[in-house]
Amino acid sequence: MRIVDYFDATAARLPGQEAFVDAEGRMDYGTAQKFVHAVAHGLARDPELPVGAHIGVYSPNNSTVSLLQLGINRADRTWVLVHTRNATETNAQVLAYADTRLLFFHSSFEPAIEIIKQSLPGAKFVCMDRDSALGPRLDDWLKGCWKPYPIVREEALGKAFMAPTGGTTGPQKAVVHTHRSTEISVNSVSNVLQVDSSARHLIVAPLTHAAGYFALAFTLNGGTNVILPGFDPTLVLQKIEQERITHTYLPPTAIYALLAHPALRQTDLSSLRFIVIGGSPIAPSRFKEAVEAFGPILYEMYGQTESLAPVTVKMPADCMRADGTFDEEVIRSAGKAAPFMRVEIMDPQGNFLPPGQPGEIVVLSSMVMKEYYKMPKETEEAQRFGWHHTTDIGVRDERGFITIVDRIKDLIISGGLNIYPSEIEAAIAEVDGVLEASVIGVPDEKWGESVKAVVQLKPGRTVKAEDIVERCRVRLGSLKVPRSVEFWDDLPRSPVGKVLKREIRKKFWEGQWRAV
Repeated sequence: MRIVDYFDATAARLPGQEAFVDAEGRMDYGTAQKFVHAVAHGLARDPELPVGAHIGVYSPNNSTVSLLQLGINRADRTWVLVHTRNATETNAQVLAYADTRLLFFHSSFEPAIEIIKQSLPGAKFVCMDRDSALGPRLDDWLKGCWKPYPIVREEALGKAFMAPTGGTTGPQKAVVHTHRSTEISVNSVSNVLQVDSSARHLIVAPLTHAAGYFALAFTLNGGTNVILPGFDPTLVLQKIEQERITHTYLPPTAIYALLAHPALRQTDLSSLRFIVIGGSPIAPSRFKEAVEAFGPILYEMYGQTESLAPVTVKMPADCMRADGTFDEEVIRSAGKAAPFMRVEIMDPQGNFLPPGQPGEIVVLSSMVMKEYYKMPKETEEAQRFGWHHTTDIGVRDERGFITIVDRIKDLIISGGLNIYPSEIEAAIAEVDGVLEASVIGVPDEKWGESVKAVVQLKPGRTVKAEDIVERCRVRLGSLKVPRSVEFWDDLPRSPVGKVLKREIRKKFWEGQWRAV
């Protein structure tokens, strides 16, 4: 089944059930279904948007984002995820690479859309909330579309969505997920988090990106998604109490902010049943502090864009011994293999490794991506020996708990966001006087990792750290700005002159409880 088939089944069963709550008001499933079907008709009637056409949504958080995503799925088109906190130029590259044919956008992003439009010749644009010179208003675009949409014959391996990712190749890479991989993943989330029609899910992360996908588990099971424009600890605590929130997904940084908030102890948290932590590891000391504050309701999930989530999950009961004390080894781990997942530790020759030996974490599951879009070589490399290769190094203990100890891939995860050093290094290289730069993630109590630039200057040249930071801000946006800059006389290099990034990282990670 497509995810929208689950949604239609829920709408037929619970038409009056509250589906969405946002700043604009409340919407039940019956009303939401009419909107979803109208969007599908709007897409299907356009001959320039054939089955499989790639459709993006560019907007702040609101219920219309989720409705558009479901409408795209109903019409058998492909949703392109886009993170609105990226630099506009980065998103222009991503949307162009993904061959985006239509972009629904909110008027608050009109300046960005004007730039993006230049990279998408021939694409169409629809403004979600008002009249715009860049495209028709959504209400006008939907005229004549308000009728039930026929059920589409299932093609399990058809494209459901595309998610941009990156690495040493830069931002122009997209993961293709099928209807089957999406269905299995959403059902796995529902299974682990016991999602049903009583669930009330608080959303703070961008719906146009991974949070939109995660929210589907609640929409398809008759739960209610309560949507906030972003993370504000005061507002989060208020909504938990007022809306009787049962579930929420937060990165460690948000957990830390809530723990530090003076209103936490005075807030009624009795409705909370699941706090899901993801994006990056949480420090063991803060995990224990969170359990003391919220109770034994913390679930930690590990996943990837390529494999979806959860690959592994750590349950509250896993973290406690029979005597009521914390199991320190489990807290440091990423948990055990999740439902619908087989997870192994593999050596470079494709052999499975026994407990206690570090190797690459590999996955076998119907949740794994179909391919990297237009990148057959990269797809083949990621699927060696018939398994998906995560490029994360892990160790499994005798009980089955997997601890991530390192990465093969050159990647920084800061505050749950993926940051690729290669594009930051390229921006720094443009600064006059820079010979070469190495960008790494270093331990950060709040963000998990923060971006650090280690720079070697040309002989006799002087460059200020502020110049490095400003160049990155202008070229890449505030998310990818180094939080610290060091100047070294010489970067460590191999015999052939390649910078040894692992040697640089060793200086900053030595003595830490983890290596990533």
